Amino acid sequence: MTTTSKISTLLKELQQVLEEERSILLSGNPERLTGVVKQKLAIADKLEMECTKPETVPPTLEKLIWLDRYNQENSIICSAMLRQITRTIDKLRQHESHRSPESQGRLRASPRGDARGGRSLAGQPGSTERLSYENTS
Repeated sequence: MTTTSKISTLLKELQQVLEEERSILLSGNPERLTGVVKQKLAIADKLEMECTKPETVPPTLEKLIWLDRYNQENSIICSAMLRQITRTIDKLRQHESHRSPESQGRLRASPRGDARGGRSLAGQPGSTERLSYENTS
């Protein structure tokens, strides 16, 4: 395979990965995002190596601009998602009746106590109040 056709193939792969990344970002289920980003970086490394060869014919400027814009748009979508997640986490931290699981599967009341302003005895020895969270392991 010639260097030019290798570059063309890699650019097509990069376009497919960018489109898959966009699909994942818009799906609202970013669990697969890490794998796609690793693919994108691996393709970028291969492209860089191919482009250092003296016999390389560079791809068209239009194709590179299109790929760059698509990647930037994905970055904007990702940044917006990150801002939304950060706002949601901040709201959860401010919620007065927030409880988090302890290592034994019991819930720990927030340091501020219960919603009435008092201290919750839930989960403490001798407490008659039962918690809804049980350790299932």
